[in-house]
Amino acid sequence: MTVAFRGDPAVKAELLARLREHAANGTLRFGATQWDGQGGSPLGISVQGGDSVDYAERYGYPLALGGLLDPMTAYAAPDTAEGYALRWVSSVEPGADLSAVPQRIARTMLRAMGADRLASPYYGDLLSLYEAEGHDAPPPRRAWSELRRAIEQAAAEAPPHGERQFALKACANACWPLRTSRSALTALIADWVQHAAKEHDPEFDAVEHEQAIAMLDRIYAETQPERDKGEHVDIPAIFRSRAPALAAAFELHLNRANARYIERARTVPDIVLDTLATHAS
Repeated sequence: MTVAFRGDPAVKAELLARLREHAANGTLRFGATQWDGQGGSPLGISVQGGDSVDYAERYGYPLALGGLLDPMTAYAAPDTAEGYALRWVSSVEPGADLSAVPQRIARTMLRAMGADRLASPYYGDLLSLYEAEGHDAPPPRRAWSELRRAIEQAAAEAPPHGERQFALKACANACWPLRTSRSALTALIADWVQHAAKEHDPEFDAVEHEQAIAMLDRIYAETQPERDKGEHVDIPAIFRSRAPALAAAFELHLNRANARYIERARTVPDIVLDTLATHAS
């Protein structure tokens, strides 16, 4: 059991006041975990350093959540990140037991990636380990390692680049004891966000994609001598000159992929904080 703010309202109040002060001063920043002595990321400011273990011990958030704080706010739109950082603290009551939150987030992400439908029977086996982790005698490391190897083998045997393979790889990445993992949730969410950019684009089919990649590979190989000399080579410009229609279609395809990535990334803070809110009192 993890007790938020060690059950002390003063601990919460001090942390919230510190974050608000940095927000007001413009020294609350978002992105990679950082602390330069004057300001930094939410976690950096909270512990005046970069250690998620320190954060978990000071504030009673599970270790997996401590490691998620800065990545979560980094996914937010710039004008909303500050509000999410403050909500992370303000929505949790001192004394709340947050130990079930990492598992709930992991389940949400795995279902979003189709693991409950496409990764049988391994998804069920993984949930069984999650459930057992909450008991007094959690599963040994060997149990996690053996299941992870089995999932990785199944993924290697699945049709390449298919949805089952993707769901199995997600389960493999999530097959770590959440009590002691600093990065399992972060990696799982990153998988889900990045997959948005790889989803099928009906306006740019697989044949066009292969043609574009082949053209870029040829240009890259041809210009290797110039680049080895440190000369600037505008590969996109060469692509446009050789195959204008294909290059234009490829650039639009990349723009759509980037837009899907951003759209999905922006949903991450609400998913995390809505799950946190269910255990915050």
